[in-house]
Amino acid sequence: MPQEKTVESIISGFTASILREHFGKGTSSVHVTTYKSFVCIQLRDFLAPMEKILLEQNEKNRILKTRDLLMIELMAEFKKNFWKEADLDVVELYADWNLDDYSGMILGVLEEPKSHKLRWPEEVDEQALRKEVIRLSIAGQKEPAETNFHWLSDRTLLIERLGIFTLLEKELIKNEFQEALKLAKRPLEYMLFAESQLPAIVKRPLIGIYVDWDFEEDKSYALLEFKK
Repeated sequence: MPQEKTVESIISGFTASILREHFGKGTSSVHVTTYKSFVCIQLRDFLAPMEKILLEQNEKNRILKTRDLLMIELMAEFKKNFWKEADLDVVELYADWNLDDYSGMILGVLEEPKSHKLRWPEEVDEQALRKEVIRLSIAGQKEPAETNFHWLSDRTLLIERLGIFTLLEKELIKNEFQEALKLAKRPLEYMLFAESQLPAIVKRPLIGIYVDWDFEEDKSYALLEFKK
């Protein structure tokens, strides 16, 4: 009797198909994690032939801007597949890309959280972690109104920050400069996380950083991947 597919394998399958159809290039690896309100899709070896040419010409921002626009168009298709194929009601979708190692992250937020046992690595000091993330937020913009941590696995941390934008950023958002703001904030966030004390607190090297924002709702997600 054929083995029944897991939710993770179903999501992996339609994600690879959607990316191949719309980007003209598939991905060699799709790793899916579901935890509480989140579906996290991590991609490896994902770079279209045309994007490779642009990358060689140092046109990273053009690639990122194009991907951002395309992901906006693909939101409805992803949500439909989550519902139809995996019986998951995804209401928000986020994405970010590391062009240096051809990797990426797609994060879905569910309407209703699934029941999971709370995860927290024993070796990680929660108070120290929170203090450091708030310090980084202040350095980059301002202290969040709320900061939440979700360990998707013992080496993958999802940070949710609410109420993060400054008055200047809110004016830029109001005047529809979201894409310019995103392109400016991405490298700043990468730098802050890369130069932080988080590896010392988690006791593992930091090997992956992905960030995205909901400008209308004033919140952000950062996915940090630590070495095994």
